[in-house]
Amino acid sequence: MNAVSLLCEIIGQTGKVAAQACRDDAGYGALLDAGLLKGDGLVEAVLCENCDVAHDAEIVFEGGSYGHFCPELGFVSVEREDIVAIRPDISALVEHLRAAFECPPGGISQLGPRTWRVGLADTPGGRAVVYFHTCLQNDDDLVSLENALRAEIRRDYVLVVTAAGHLPYREAATCTLAQLVQLDLGTAHLRNSVSVAEAVGAPPTPTGGRPSVYRERLQALLAERAAQGLAEDGRNEEAAAVLNAYVERFPRDAVPSRVTVQRSVTRFRAGS
Repeated sequence: MNAVSLLCEIIGQTGKVAAQACRDDAGYGALLDAGLLKGDGLVEAVLCENCDVAHDAEIVFEGGSYGHFCPELGFVSVEREDIVAIRPDISALVEHLRAAFECPPGGISQLGPRTWRVGLADTPGGRAVVYFHTCLQNDDDLVSLENALRAEIRRDYVLVVTAAGHLPYREAATCTLAQLVQLDLGTAHLRNSVSVAEAVGAPPTPTGGRPSVYRERLQALLAERAAQGLAEDGRNEEAAAVLNAYVERFPRDAVPSRVTVQRSVTRFRAGS
């Protein structure tokens, strides 16, 4: 199991977990190094498997040692190191997510017992707000999320990151930690494997300056010149005339390159 999947499993247990159950996992030490797990005293109960039916047994301190009472065997001692508890450090996790998604500092806020605002992330289609909610496994989890986000400002894009469960939420895209991030063992930091823009379905980044604006304006100028009988026969001559007309009509705007105008002439004359 990788480190992020182990972290999700621990968060999904919604409380302290015996460190013994995780120590042999390769991701355990990495999570400690990253500050994503912290000690939390001792577990309160263990699973007694000595009886015909396994059951939870409360940890007690008796005669100078820790253990639990078994109906069949009586007091069963356990080593202290076997009942040391750990807990996910959600505050540290949210800070890791803020950095991984390149949200500006200062946007983190806890909105409810299980919900945090991570911050705002830039996408080509506008800003997206990112939240972390521990679990989305049942209706109670959804109600908890809705209550926490009730007073939040609505954005065009909303991403809810969760550790366990993947129930849909009508107001946002929902993704699990394991889908979005990985733990970089070299730096002990989370890094995103999927961008916020991809997760929320924002449109891709446009390339080549302002193609849509240029295309619309150039097509309009070409159509006007053709309708007025002013179009030059040669492509290069027509491109030069259209470029001059563009500068005259939009004197304060950026000017398309000559190659861009020539391509527009070609597409216009091809009917595309």
